[in-house]
Amino acid sequence: MNFKRTFPILVAYLVFIVIGIASGLLNISWTYMQDTFNVSHDSLAALAPAATLGGLIAAFFSGSIIGRFSLGLVLVGGMAFAAIGMFGYALAPVWILLLGAAFIASIGKGTMDASLNNFASANYGASEMNWLHACWGIGLTIAPALVTNFVLYQGGGWQASYVLVGLVILAIGLVILFSLPLWRINAPSDSLKVKSARPPIRESLRRPIVLIGLAFFFVYGGVELGTGQLANTLLVEARNLPQELASSWVSAYWASFTVGRITMGLLAMRLGDKTLLNICFGFTILGALLLFLNLNDGFSLIGFVGLGFGLAAVFPILILQTNKRVGFEHAANAIGFQVGCAGLGGAALSGMGGVFAENVGPESISLFILLGALLMFALYEFMIRWEVRKRTPIT
Repeated sequence: MNFKRTFPILVAYLVFIVIGIASGLLNISWTYMQDTFNVSHDSLAALAPAATLGGLIAAFFSGSIIGRFSLGLVLVGGMAFAAIGMFGYALAPVWILLLGAAFIASIGKGTMDASLNNFASANYGASEMNWLHACWGIGLTIAPALVTNFVLYQGGGWQASYVLVGLVILAIGLVILFSLPLWRINAPSDSLKVKSARPPIRESLRRPIVLIGLAFFFVYGGVELGTGQLANTLLVEARNLPQELASSWVSAYWASFTVGRITMGLLAMRLGDKTLLNICFGFTILGALLLFLNLNDGFSLIGFVGLGFGLAAVFPILILQTNKRVGFEHAANAIGFQVGCAGLGGAALSGMGGVFAENVGPESISLFILLGALLMFALYEFMIRWEVRKRTPIT
């Protein structure tokens, strides 16, 4: 076993589990935050962007920051911000301070996310990338049960879950701090000439393929995160499921998401990326349709599971393809943009779904998810056709 190669990816897996937990706490705690701060459903339209904006900024500038400092230091700094934000969630006495804590936490999570995506895409393959993101799904699967346990059984309130996650982030940050020499991005041998010449952000943003990718990741983030974020409202308020059962359904969504990423990590050794993505989009659209039709509880649950399984490999595969799609010299910038846009889409579309739930009715969430899944697939097809057209010589 090569310690210098194995240890960092194992720590990265652990970090992604924690990022997943931190991101998933809001899926359940939002229901109780409304009572704590005396706010309504549509206040999610303020909280969701606050919980994402900092991450968007951090992700967009991560390529430049990593180029200036070492990846390890940037990662440790991100973990410090994330821990402070988690404690801020728990201690905020008023709504406006909660929004500030959400912003700080999102800076940390966005930095961690973009840094580790860059690290894994440059140093590892499709299997490791899928397993890395499967760990995020593990965290999201754990999060609903964690919050529910504190709220219903431990008497600690939703705030206790944020304190616990903050402490874990600090502990892992210390581990990375004491192993900094292992956290480096290795350029492929044929790209050494551009290794030290990272292009400015505006130059990367001039490339149409980068912009198309950003649109795709924006919608993808809205479908993936929006489903997890709004599911509890749909199930409890529109379909009258008890909270414990609704929590288990949200966990089932993230569990299928996690199983999908583990499975796709294994299939990546046998099948091509295109085949895997076609399978993923098929499951996603079918799952969203079943959730919308709501034929009965069983079919709706299958819809949630299908959605989670289908979405599983989309993000890691397209992140891994970034080097080839945009070129190594633009990859760090593009990956940061993509991570940020996925988070922004999750916040913006989740917030929009909250507004629809408040003004149209919570059942509208299911239609919102279905339309998002269809738009995501349409953008993917457009991106593939654009690539083919650019690669085909003009005769």
